[in-house]
Amino acid sequence: MAIKSNAAIDPKSYADFKAAMDEFANQVQGDVEMISREQMRLMCRDAMTFTPPMPKGGGRGLLDAARRAGANKLGNDVRRIFIAQDDPVRGRPVFLRKIVSAVRTQNSQAFYELHQDVTESKIRALSPVMRKIMEDTNWRRAQEKAKNYLNKTVVRENLRASKNFTKDLRPIHNQAKGAVNGRWPKGQRYNGPQYLVDTTSALNAYIQERQMKVGRVKAGWAVALRQIPKSVNRKGKEMNSGAYNAPWVDANIRSAQGAFSQSVTKARVSMTVQNFIGNINNVASEANTENIVYGNRVRQLNATVQARIRDAIERANRRKK
Repeated sequence: MAIKSNAAIDPKSYADFKAAMDEFANQVQGDVEMISREQMRLMCRDAMTFTPPMPKGGGRGLLDAARRAGANKLGNDVRRIFIAQDDPVRGRPVFLRKIVSAVRTQNSQAFYELHQDVTESKIRALSPVMRKIMEDTNWRRAQEKAKNYLNKTVVRENLRASKNFTKDLRPIHNQAKGAVNGRWPKGQRYNGPQYLVDTTSALNAYIQERQMKVGRVKAGWAVALRQIPKSVNRKGKEMNSGAYNAPWVDANIRSAQGAFSQSVTKARVSMTVQNFIGNINNVASEANTENIVYGNRVRQLNATVQARIRDAIERANRRKK
């Protein structure tokens, strides 16, 4: 995703932004290069603000609330795929599935191990009949009862088909993300297989590791912003336009991919900022980030022009008195 500059928010186009820039430069009679630097830096900050994650209601994408929104979505997405066997709620149906698998594959060793591992929390989700079977003190008798019961009963499991136990979560997670172009759209169900993880702590550790990358897409704009020279006002003072405070975004700068380039001549000023992963998994397209950034800059430029006109009129009126 690239944003170019030569020389609720209504989305605007690059042409709208350029027209607003030309009008602004004409009204303020300012140095076009300095104005362009200022606006490009502000655009980078806007791009970070309007690139997901964002808190409910949109915008405010540099607040910690945005980081929490992104971290929570990532955690929820991971938990669609993986279930910790020791989870006191989601792990309960796992026990039933293991029983069904052991009985139907005639795996006596697996059934014996399940029978020896019976606890109140694990059998709580079972039907009254299956619970009574697993509470039988004789595991062989319990196995026969379970076999007879399952031959006569259709068991509706609460979970989708399982690919069984895994300790290597990353490739499975990446494959599942790839199947939905990297991000699950809001409200879309995950229909793929679920995998069992040994413990809740192991699952949480993986989620926390991946949550460290929340903000990486925004960080591409931060990289570009750092490359844009600061504008200098008429008094020779550098202006830190586009300043922001989002440590969780800056934490990803080393792995982000952003760039700035410019061409300045007496006749023309052209500047380009790029975020090479700014639209990864269509994150920016879905949020209409680029047009909203242009829209915000047009609004701010027009507001500044109108404010300067009002100030000029007020000064003129004061001189007449």
